[in-house]
Amino acid sequence: MEYLWIPISVFAALMQAVRTAAQKTLNQSMSNLGTTYVRSLVGLPIMLAYLGVILLVVGGGVPELSFEYLAYTFAGAAAQVVATMLLVYVFKLRNFAIGTMLTKVDILLTAIIGTLLFSETLSGGGLLALLVVLAGVLLMTVGRIGVGKLAAGGSDFSSALLSKATLVAFGSAFGFTLSYLFLREATLVIAPGDFLWRAAWTVVIATTMQVVAVGAYLIWAEPGVFRQIWPNRRIVGFIGATSAVGSILWFTAFAIQNASYVRAVGQIEVVFTLLISWAYFKERLTQMELAGIFVTVLGVLMFRLIY
Repeated sequence: MEYLWIPISVFAALMQAVRTAAQKTLNQSMSNLGTTYVRSLVGLPIMLAYLGVILLVVGGGVPELSFEYLAYTFAGAAAQVVATMLLVYVFKLRNFAIGTMLTKVDILLTAIIGTLLFSETLSGGGLLALLVVLAGVLLMTVGRIGVGKLAAGGSDFSSALLSKATLVAFGSAFGFTLSYLFLREATLVIAPGDFLWRAAWTVVIATTMQVVAVGAYLIWAEPGVFRQIWPNRRIVGFIGATSAVGSILWFTAFAIQNASYVRAVGQIEVVFTLLISWAYFKERLTQMELAGIFVTVLGVLMFRLIY
């Protein structure tokens, strides 16, 4: 049980990497927000079915939906939507290389903000493992982007750090940080129960909030999105299924362990993304990317050694 959150986080990261690859294909025929929305819309029925299984196996019934719980859940769901929209916007801006790299610092922000303002508690060994993972992710990011591109687009590094793309990227990382921490708190304040029960209810309620809120906005701003779902039903279904499994696993991990540690282990998603690019898209891996993969995996293994 004490180590269960590690393989759960790794598998969640794999689902997220596979889903992202599929979203890149779907994004060619649907808008960015529409592509993001279908993962919640199609994934929700799977999450509801999972909740039904948990209620049959574990029991627990319907939780008492306190104001504190609903507030944490809504804040987490809203922060996740805003962060995703900012992330999509980053890729529309010119000279976004450094900004893209900075989106990876959400694990460090989660540790700092979580310790100062939330219920996160970090051990010395846990913080060291987190920093090792962050170093590996940055190595992979720099290796994929290229040192030359990181230096492009500004007269110097400091001006690049103050560019619009960088600030938007940092806002995205900050938004994801808040989503992790709020949703982690939600799984803690829900009525006492099995961690599977707490995670199942929270993922269903948070996703329902997103489906309703974002769906209402799309009906007003992009009604054509809903007509694009059926022609793309196969890939939409695949995205919904992998997203549902990934979300269930993320929320389950949050119900067990600190958001900081879960997100640190979850950064192995970058490793999976690079391996998918290598195996499926036949892209070559640079020496820096290979070094980053090694360092990231080492950091993930460190979590197993310290717990």
